[in-house]
Amino acid sequence: MLPFRVMHPLVERILENRKITDKELFLNPLYDARHDPFLLKGMDVAVARILDAIKKKEKICVWHDYDCDGIPGGALLFDFFRRIGYEIETYVPERSEGYGLNVPGIDSLKEKGISLIITVDCGITDVREVAHASAVGIETIVTDHHLPQATLPPALAVINAHQADDVYPFKGLCGTGVAFKLVEGILARLRQGFGEVPHTIEVGQEKWLLDLVAVATVADMVPLTGENRTLVKFGLTVLRKGRRPGLKALLEAERIPLMTAVEDDIAFSIAPKINAASRMKSPKLSFELLTTESDSRAREIAKELVQLNQERKIEGMRVAKDVKKRMEMTPTSDSVIVMGSQSWRPSLLGIAATSVVETYQRTVCLWGMDGGLIKGSCRSNGTVNIVSLMVEAKDAFLDFGGHELAGGFSVSPEKIHDLPLKLQQALELIAARGGEEIDSGGRNKGIVESSLTLAEVNDVAFDALRSLGPFGMENPKPFFRFHNVSIVGINYFGKAKDHLRLTLADDSGRKADAIVFFVPRSLFKEKLGLLSVGDVCTIEASVERSYFAGRKELRLRVENVIV
Repeated sequence: MLPFRVMHPLVERILENRKITDKELFLNPLYDARHDPFLLKGMDVAVARILDAIKKKEKICVWHDYDCDGIPGGALLFDFFRRIGYEIETYVPERSEGYGLNVPGIDSLKEKGISLIITVDCGITDVREVAHASAVGIETIVTDHHLPQATLPPALAVINAHQADDVYPFKGLCGTGVAFKLVEGILARLRQGFGEVPHTIEVGQEKWLLDLVAVATVADMVPLTGENRTLVKFGLTVLRKGRRPGLKALLEAERIPLMTAVEDDIAFSIAPKINAASRMKSPKLSFELLTTESDSRAREIAKELVQLNQERKIEGMRVAKDVKKRMEMTPTSDSVIVMGSQSWRPSLLGIAATSVVETYQRTVCLWGMDGGLIKGSCRSNGTVNIVSLMVEAKDAFLDFGGHELAGGFSVSPEKIHDLPLKLQQALELIAARGGEEIDSGGRNKGIVESSLTLAEVNDVAFDALRSLGPFGMENPKPFFRFHNVSIVGINYFGKAKDHLRLTLADDSGRKADAIVFFVPRSLFKEKLGLLSVGDVCTIEASVERSYFAGRKELRLRVENVIV
């Protein structure tokens, strides 16, 4: 990393553009500047109860969600308890069981003698289930980051920075991040002499858990600012050490060099494979990947997850193709595209809906059948708050939830045919009120940091730009405008020939390659189709370095074309 006193002028310009005043701290986050875990409401009660359970040799179960936040979080607590020499149970529900706690699962834990449940990335809305656990003699500690409802679960402790009276300074932790704060709290009390465990963890050794925090934080698309920036920055360092066989095996399977892994590798190579397990088989497969200590077993699981993810993409695209075929046969002018089939698997509809949004630039809701119940996924086109949309049409659903840009729902079979009209009416009501401002995910939103020449695209500039990372929500990857560049080469590649490599040149004769992945899904695909060798245009692009298949390449990633 560049020392502050010799900061690259490009980096300084971007920091000023983004109104970052403490530039040195931003570029060099301090691990010890993390917030005190006991500022989280309920942390002191939770830690005391866990240490008491260990002292009394009670059976503890970590109940975690089945996505790429809950699974790393469950693995983190499992790994922590393993390191201090205390054996625990874990429970991750299958997708068919639904999100969060459920009564049959709780009853099965009771039969095993579990007396304490610790949730990860779930539980904040499970009022009935936590009450049931209490009724059968199991206490619950809820750790979560999702927004609380009006009534909190009757748990022994609830750890969630979004509670109305919580004073924790940073609200952007993901579920695994909250689990890590619980670990910090336990270790703090142990180091103060409260409680005893079979093995100790030396100060600073908890950093080895941060690879899991980095994976979950990037995958769950929470802000890459504040404490998250610190946790991910150190977590990427841990990831590159290759000490976790499962993550190492996944990167190897994707031919990504371990020593160069960055947040994009988590987002596009690691997270989809971890999520594929619950969608195509069982989340237990991904949990085993993250917790196994066997290199050979890790390679076996990684290979299977890569295959499952490929199957997921194929099946998801098949659904998207079905939707587009229906749209061609029976076009609709509705602002919300609502379609479904009993043969569609609900767990795959998110990827299909995203593809349809990219094609038609409309909000999309797709549904399928699961165990006699209709379940579906919604994706916003960036102008509609999905949660607000579903709240406005709440009478059409049995259940729903999500975020501004994505959500899920369930509908009774007798009401499914009313869903298109209900959602269209809901959208019109929201529009009549003036609509809502949508956070599009902290992306650049078309803002160009500055103009560059091709000559300024070099390794020194790239290394300087990397000091601004990790990039993600609220800290987007910077992109730049390259004026009057000539197209000297056009090459489509990939199995479906849906990726594009442009060779660019400027007046000085300097050349650079520029990449566009998934051209048919690009917002500027029409402009790309107009390009031919010899054309002069303006390109808006980020600068990236690829190490695919061991080949080091500095190139541009095209964000827009101005013809």
